[in-house]
Order: sequence, then structure tokens, then C-alpha cells
Amino acid sequence: MLKKILLASSITVAIFSGCSSKQYYNPEQTFNLSTHSMGDKIIHYSRDGATLASGDVLTKNERVQLKLSNGFYFINNSNNAAITANANGDCKIVTAKGAVAEIKFPKALVAGTLINKYLVYVLQNNSFGVYDFEKKSIIYTNKAEKSFVIDTRIANPLQVDSLVVIPTLDGKLTILDLKTLKISKEMYVSTESTLNNVIFLGRLGNTLIASTPNKILSISNKGKKELDSSISEVVIDNNELFVFAKDGRILKLNESLSIESEKKFKFSHFSLATVYNDKVYALEKQGYLIVSNKSFSKHRVYKVEEVEGFAFISDGKIYYDNQVVELGSLSYK
Repeated sequence: MLKKILLASSITVAIFSGCSSKQYYNPEQTFNLSTHSMGDKIIHYSRDGATLASGDVLTKNERVQLKLSNGFYFINNSNNAAITANANGDCKIVTAKGAVAEIKFPKALVAGTLINKYLVYVLQNNSFGVYDFEKKSIIYTNKAEKSFVIDTRIANPLQVDSLVVIPTLDGKLTILDLKTLKISKEMYVSTESTLNNVIFLGRLGNTLIASTPNKILSISNKGKKELDSSISEVVIDNNELFVFAKDGRILKLNESLSIESEKKFKFSHFSLATVYNDKVYALEKQGYLIVSNKSFSKHRVYKVEEVEGFAFISDGKIYYDNQVVELGSLSYK
């Protein structure tokens, strides 16, 4: 009996020792900032937009009054049309005039891109394909390995000339030729068993940049380059690449993923980041907003409320917990 009590006591001590040893970002100096009420609430967010309780949508560039149907959320937009979906596999293409097309998929749509008469999509079960609006049918379908735990910031397919790069939920890029509907190439960004979906897909000049939460990959005519790091966010701004790592580093990289400059904010955990008007912004989970120049030689830390719900950046503003922060009013000087 005594041995059992001692064992239980040892476990308790170990648990509390582990909790007490957890360390948090603690800047030497902070500055106050002002916020104003959003008058709404983010109820869903994706890589390229956030859905508000009112039915409005925040894209990366603006707030749009789409008035989405109940249960529908924003996925992506292009050419003044938005892809919306619900959890039951229903998809609506919405414009300012309302829904202009409706599609029923076997599973919920989690990523999609409109390319001419096509919708290139990824579903919740990691199947992907091409829907033709003229034929009103799926003209190509395929399925990748099932992924059980994913990061909600799912990257949308990306058009590259006549090809489309489809990021699947198991960390793979499938390059599909839209003319022939044949796969021209497949490659894995990373191969972790969980939280391995592609969370960022973009172009840096003629280089393709893709990232999962575990690795970032660059692909060009010079070959592939990799950077192994736990990643919170990736941003491309004016042909410059910034990576916000989970170990508190902010990195500026070139297209070959070589580090040009970096700054570490010890014990920080970034929940949101962007580059706006030549300034780097990183929202830290404990309630700090770091503002830096692009070389990281100067920075300033602002105190904000700890973020408890969804957060999204749109048109130089951070929206979180019914609050709005105007990034243009902040400085690193």
C-alpha cells in the first residue's frame, strides 16, 4: 500500500513539475494599442477567408456581404465568385447576385479553386477532382491516403499555366494537366502521420512554395529544396518569403530556402502572421503583437488581449474575439 502511495505521489510531482516548467514569451517592454469592436463574430475560417456569424465573409483583401446560407462557410474566391460549402457535401458558387451554381459532393468540400469552367476540389475524405460546370458533372476524380487529423488552414489548389497543383490532406502535391486530365507529377512535402496537410501553397517568381506544419518545400527548374522546421505560418510578400516557426523564429528566406535574416522571440508561439506595408506582424498566443521591419533589426511589441477564438487578417486588419486591430497604425519605431 505504501509503495502505491509513493508511486502516486511521484506521478503527481512529475505532472506538476512538467506544468510549472512550461515557459512563455515575456517581452521586456510592451506598448498599448487601441482596438474597436467588429460587431460580428468569426465562426469558421480557412486558408483564404473567414465566415462571420452575420453571413458576411472576410477575404484577404476585403469584407464582403455575401449573406451565406445557414450552415455554409467560405472556402475561396476568384473572378467575383466565391466557393462556399457546408458539412453535408453541399457546395454553392455565390456571387453578388446570389448562388449561381450548386453541387452535391459525397463528402464535405474543404478546399477548392475556380479555373475557367472548372472547380478543382478536395473533399474531407481526401478525395479530389475536377467538376465541369458546363457538363454539370465530375470529369476527373481520384483519392489520396486518408488523413485523420489535419490543420484547418487547408491550402487551396493553385493554377500554374495549364496545370493545377492540388494539395492533398496527407502532405502530397498532385500536379494535374487540365487539358488531358492526367497526373503529370506527384510529390510529398512531408510524410508525418498527423497534422500533415499542406497549409500553404504559393508562387515566389517561378518557384513553387509549399508547406505543411512540419516542413517547407520549394520547387523550381533548379530542383527541390527543403527546410525541416515546425511551421506556424508562411507569407509571400512582393517576391519575399517569410516563415514563422513554432520555435519562435521569424525567418526571411530566398527561393532556395536559404536564410537571409532571422530573429528569435524566445518561447513565443505565433497564432497568426502577415507582412503589410513593408512591416512584419506576428500575433503571439499569450496576447502580444510583434511588429518588425523586414530585416528584423527593429521591432516593437504591443499588448493585446489573449486570443481565445478564431482570428483572421484581412486588408491590413486583424479580426479576433469581436475586436479589430488596424495594422497601419502600428510601428516598430
